[in-house]
Amino acid sequence: MRSIRIPALIAASVLAATGMATGTAQSHDKSPAPAAVPLWRSLAGHEKCVGLADNGSTANGTDLVVWDCHGNYDQRWAAGAPAGLIQSLAAANKCVGLANNGSTANGTRLVVWDCHGNFDQQWAVHSDNSVRSQAAANKCVGLANNGSTANGTRLVIWDCHGNYDQRWRFGF
Repeated sequence: MRSIRIPALIAASVLAATGMATGTAQSHDKSPAPAAVPLWRSLAGHEKCVGLADNGSTANGTDLVVWDCHGNYDQRWAAGAPAGLIQSLAAANKCVGLANNGSTANGTRLVVWDCHGNFDQQWAVHSDNSVRSQAAANKCVGLANNGSTANGTRLVIWDCHGNYDQRWRFGF
């Protein structure tokens, strides 16, 4: 499959949404976001977005989960740049990676960690709406518990199979 780079428009929109483009201070409160925020949505469940477990904790090792879309900071993401990283906008320098020291085994949880850019933090968004790990061939981001869309379901990697629990959309 052909990999798609996230458009520069998203990066510019992220800068504008976070206030970085104008040099204004960014608030990290948990209040609802403006209407246009960069969300990571599951195509498996109606209005389910990727967020941070434990009430939006940004501590290293915090699991990524799906939840009803609300647009708070723990559901805001910047994908693609630099080097295929997916960064949380809830805290500076936090990237999506693989738990268990970057394990590529089926069922490995996705977590946030300080950005280091190793392969376990590199991702490619493909034209079939899959998000694939660069750490291992044919491993896609999916939903645990047989693709459950219940609030709090963890994100994991699994062999790519193309079902809806492995389909995602980044955007506003």
